[in-house]
Amino acid sequence: MGGGGSYYDRDVTRTSLRSASTGVSSVAERELDQKKMDKGLLPLNRRLTCTARNPLVYNFDETGSMGNLPKIIWDKWPGIVGQIVARKYLPDPEMSVSATGDIRSDDSPLQICDFSPLRNLDKWLKRIHFEGNGGGQGSESYEMNAYFYAYLCDMPKAENPIYLMTGDEACVPQLYSRDLVEHFGGKHEGTTARDVYKDLLVKFKDNVFRVQRAYRSEGREGWTQKSIVEQWESLIGAERVIHLPEDLAIGDVTLGIYAIVSGARTLKQYLEDMRTRPLDLGEDVKYERQSPERIRDVERALQPLKDFKPVKSANSTSAPKKAPASGKKPESSGKAPPEKTKQKWQV
Repeated sequence: MGGGGSYYDRDVTRTSLRSASTGVSSVAERELDQKKMDKGLLPLNRRLTCTARNPLVYNFDETGSMGNLPKIIWDKWPGIVGQIVARKYLPDPEMSVSATGDIRSDDSPLQICDFSPLRNLDKWLKRIHFEGNGGGQGSESYEMNAYFYAYLCDMPKAENPIYLMTGDEACVPQLYSRDLVEHFGGKHEGTTARDVYKDLLVKFKDNVFRVQRAYRSEGREGWTQKSIVEQWESLIGAERVIHLPEDLAIGDVTLGIYAIVSGARTLKQYLEDMRTRPLDLGEDVKYERQSPERIRDVERALQPLKDFKPVKSANSTSAPKKAPASGKKPESSGKAPPEKTKQKWQV
């Protein structure tokens, strides 16, 4: 994928440091070793503001069923950032990384990081507790993370905001007021995941996407891969559900979403970018080109974005709803409103 070069405080992890069985480097295993919840990442009584033109949210599912995918993303993150900057995919971006588990069973189910320049994300990623648990019900609390960014996050200058989540399971259809108050503080009314994602789509100008990892626990609580995908397609639209071909493709798939959704590239142009890598990013390092097989896999995965029409300006869609202050309800989308030295590296 190319390295971070001068655009990140570290570079893409050498393949020689990665485990052949897991795809994760020893560096990631060492650095992402937070043993418990960092209370500074709790969403309780917090509200985020981002004044960048391109606010980005990257929400990791950090439960056990996701395997090593979050750590693989960490290994690849400098390459993603390096390409975003070098290819000029996204001007003036800032990102809030967050992690989601299960509020019914986990110690660290909701972790929210402040918005930060992309090159500084490591300091936030190292604070996340990758708990690796999950409740085993076939669903996780993705809808709670979505609630926070839909109603408790302000982006007054947003032109092309993008909310991207990785996960394999379903979300919980109902949000209860007691859970909202417990995790966010203030006063909140119960609502549904459908209404939350409807408002999240408005807030992020339709740029809400899910990278769907294959669900490997068929039949748990009645959920199957097919029913989970159908749920997400009904919530955010089939064109926004991107199927991950393999864990090691996460960097290319993530970068492709940013390149296409930003309007900087079409799918065809992004695939050509993949073919013409590496770029000279100012480091005395050689990078292996992506294989034809990887490019074909990424092309298939990104097919839902083939005809994607990007936001052209801040005024091209409805203005996002203002997040509710404590005890104040937002305008709703229909139903009862919620309250709310030269080496070859490859990635």
